[in-house]
Amino acid sequence: MVGSMCSSLKVRLLLSIIKLTSLGQAKDRQFVDETNIPLDTIKEFLNNLARENHIKIEDGIIKTSPEQRINLATLAIKEGADIERVCKALGWREFEDLVVMILEHNGFTARKHFRFKSTERRYEIDALGLRDPLILSIECKHWQRSWQRAAMIRAVEAQIERTKALIQSFPNLKRRLKIEGERKIEILPLVLTLSETPLKISKKVPIVPIYHFQSFLNEMQMYMSEIEAFKVKTS
Repeated sequence: MVGSMCSSLKVRLLLSIIKLTSLGQAKDRQFVDETNIPLDTIKEFLNNLARENHIKIEDGIIKTSPEQRINLATLAIKEGADIERVCKALGWREFEDLVVMILEHNGFTARKHFRFKSTERRYEIDALGLRDPLILSIECKHWQRSWQRAAMIRAVEAQIERTKALIQSFPNLKRRLKIEGERKIEILPLVLTLSETPLKISKKVPIVPIYHFQSFLNEMQMYMSEIEAFKVKTS
């Protein structure tokens, strides 16, 4: 990547690429209007990204695949971009992909849109993060700051219900989750949000803004007295 460019300029350009290529492509001159950075500097930066296979350039048209957009988001975060800004630049499904990326970066095996059946009813969990002996049962909510406490509580209750249904069906799901042998597993329901919310914990379920997700994973043991992970035997 461009070594002489400061991190703040890199972040501005990376975020503008994510934003302007939301439909798949954008012209290089659009980034001048978006960032007020000279075109020559932008072209140099874009060419370096293309050489590293983060974007594709054809006749001045910048194109990005879904995987490349997640890679660009990762680069922006590494350069110090605010994760909330990155998430807002990404689409909703890409927000979920970012959750998966953070899980995998922290040693979890991630499963997105995990569907299962319990007591004749079908359920879907946005993301599961498996790192023996813990499973994170994650609901992703694109909450804005205007959301009310009652709506958040309802979302938490729904996630507890999904997690309990997962536990009830666990004996039939072990093979899909690649869990072998007899041991104790803990399943922690968790709600991830795009923005800060008035509630941090509800009904012993953590409500974590995505930009605090990394620190939550780092410090999870500190919260265990306030939150509840359901214990499951794999036998």
